[in-house]
Amino acid sequence: MEKEAVASQTCLDELQTKWLLTDMKSKIIQTACHLIDDEVYTRKDAAYVLLEVVALIELEEKKIHPDDVKN
Repeated sequence: MEKEAVASQTCLDELQTKWLLTDMKSKIIQTACHLIDDEVYTRKDAAYVLLEVVALIELEEKKIHPDDVKN
């Protein structure tokens, strides 16, 4: 029974981490879109920054559970 509880908690922890990383990506994209609308960023600059940040987040995802992240 204790083993099942640990496995369940591990699964919940991994899901929460994945959700947080996905939420971060979404908020970063929204922020970049607002900056483009406000003409703080050009589309080219925003695209470059977004790709760089998403790549860093994906590196963190691979550290969490390398088998679940598709290349």
